Amino acid sequence: MLKKTVLLLAVISLPFFSHSASASSHANSLKNLGMNEIMFAQGMIPHHQQAIDMSNMALKNGASPEVKKLAKEIIAAQGKEISQLKYWLTATKSSMTMGHDMGMGGMLSKSDLIALKKLKGTKFDTAFLKAMIAHHEGALDMVSMLDRTKNSEAKKIATDIRTGQSAEITLMKKLLTKSK
Repeated sequence: MLKKTVLLLAVISLPFFSHSASASSHANSLKNLGMNEIMFAQGMIPHHQQAIDMSNMALKNGASPEVKKLAKEIIAAQGKEISQLKYWLTATKSSMTMGHDMGMGGMLSKSDLIALKKLKGTKFDTAFLKAMIAHHEGALDMVSMLDRTKNSEAKKIATDIRTGQSAEITLMKKLLTKSK
């Protein structure tokens, strides 16, 4: 019975991971997962979701092929990270939300999102790049919550966010300069 339960849990949890691993390594991914990691996940999920929403707007309203390519990359990377963060919360029986506004840096207000959605072409591209730079900078601030984590997956996601979003900020600044 235990083997069947472990196998079932392993099969169910596979979509939550961006890499393949055994059931025992999935269990190990929860080792040393504490309040900082849980709070990080609860805050980063909506932060990443907003970046995905903005990127979907870029696919529809943007003019630049470079902006659209970047948007696709953001959607792919942050979608995988959301899946991993949701797994942490589900596996630890934690709420998907913090229950209060964390004041996450770089988040666009509802009115900012509405204004961005109304833009088209190069005006959209410029506004998108400026907003996404601020959004990514906010994520880089948030990832500092994981600076002292002992959880190996949390360390990896922190490194991935720092590396990926820092590179994207550099690219977005170049694209902004190029568009002037």
